[in-house]
Amino acid sequence: MNKSLHNNMDNDMNKEDMDKKTIKHSAILAAVVLAAALTLTGCGQYASQFTALLTSQPADSTAEQAEAETAADEMSRSGIYDSEDAAVVVKKDLEAKTVQFQNIASSRRYTLTYDGTTTVYDKNEQALSMEQLKEGSIVTVRFYKPRKALAYVRENPDCISYHNVSGYSMDLSKGTIALGNELYNISSHVVVASGGRETDMMEVSPMDELSVWGYKNMIYGLHVEKGHGYLRLQNQDYFVNGWIDVGDSVIRKITDDMLLTVPEGTHTVTVSHKGSSATQEITFARNEEMAWDLGEVEITVVQKGTVIFTLNPVTAKVSIDGRAVNVSKPVEIEYGLHQMRITADGYDTVAQYIRVGEPSANIAVELEKSEESSSEKSSEKSSDKASDDKDDNKEKDDEDDEQTTSKKYQSKSSEPEDDDEDDDKTDEEEKKDEEKKENEKHYLSSSEKYKVYIDAPDGVEAYLDGSYVGVTPVSFNKEPGSHVVTLRKSGYQTRSYTLQIDEEEKDVNYSFTDLIKLEE
Repeated sequence: MNKSLHNNMDNDMNKEDMDKKTIKHSAILAAVVLAAALTLTGCGQYASQFTALLTSQPADSTAEQAEAETAADEMSRSGIYDSEDAAVVVKKDLEAKTVQFQNIASSRRYTLTYDGTTTVYDKNEQALSMEQLKEGSIVTVRFYKPRKALAYVRENPDCISYHNVSGYSMDLSKGTIALGNELYNISSHVVVASGGRETDMMEVSPMDELSVWGYKNMIYGLHVEKGHGYLRLQNQDYFVNGWIDVGDSVIRKITDDMLLTVPEGTHTVTVSHKGSSATQEITFARNEEMAWDLGEVEITVVQKGTVIFTLNPVTAKVSIDGRAVNVSKPVEIEYGLHQMRITADGYDTVAQYIRVGEPSANIAVELEKSEESSSEKSSEKSSDKASDDKDDNKEKDDEDDEQTTSKKYQSKSSEPEDDDEDDDKTDEEEKKDEEKKENEKHYLSSSEKYKVYIDAPDGVEAYLDGSYVGVTPVSFNKEPGSHVVTLRKSGYQTRSYTLQIDEEEKDVNYSFTDLIKLEE
């Protein structure tokens, strides 16, 4: 009797345990199904509630706890999510199957894992591979927070985007970038990606080709599609003070020691001087340096071409490579690339490069009247009309004034330090000229007085706009505007930075990160 009762009690307990397990498994399954249903109906925000309910169940044993964790893991790998975010893709690790994101609003960064169940779409909901998802792009991301599991990524359809753009202009001092006719602000936490690594805005060259993403008028991400490399000339002595032309995108005067920043890709490179020239097709890889030995170039006999200039107005003055030339007769110019400048009073100046490569050539240039000149003429006409309405006495006074002015002009013309044209100028024009002279004087003194210092990294070669300035720490004269500083060291990856030098009367210091050592 006691044995039968004992057996019945054991059976009742086993049945109770099994009922508990069945109820628990049912609850887990129901939670998974319900959470999935809510997610599919666009109510994924409630999934976390059910996840919390699931994970809060007391575990009767280690095995049951493991089962609960397995069920939660299945939730994270079934497209279930409890969080949604607008973020920028920072970097991807295809081997580790992770993606780092940066929140648009807070700039907070986090890393999520993905697997075969993760879905990736472009803004038109066309499927993408993870390889096709670009760093710098703005995306909508859904993920399961407890497991840091990425469920869904889509290029944000509400963001602005430009792809493979060139010809843009940046002003890093103001934090702006002009894309076409639109001007955008650059976020202080902008993500810049180039060649699979995160970089800095100062490492972006104006010659680079970019994809850009933003929201409203703020840019949050950039991806360098085509970057830049470097060209070093060797044995260039004969061509010093000549010209180098890289694919018509970079034109520089050749110096004793130079390192040019050049666009990534294959380009025709031409050097010319004293009628001799050489051309070489060179392929430049991103962030890599190429050398061209000009000592192997055959120096040809100096050749000259005869150039006939046809100018409007005929009074225009022409200079070639900074030297004034008489264009009233044919001008002999050495073969090669030259800098031409044409000026005339009341007209806009024309400055451009010309290439001479034939025995004879014609150059016709028609200058455009400057807006300032047009406004002055309009003012003169109004003044003339008003003077016509004056009485004879006033006309006589004007004649006397003209005679006096003429005498002043003649007397001052014998003094070379005086400008004859100043006597015909109005008080306002004279004031403008004085301000201009003062500004020029101020600029010269400022550029000579104040310096730009490159403090770090230590012991690397520094180049300013392609010309060698010394080994860091180094300094050079402060000249306002956009300049490219290139840092080089043998055995390390060369880097360049675009600097926006301000006009403030003070020195400027820059410190850059250490150069990356090249793999042997």
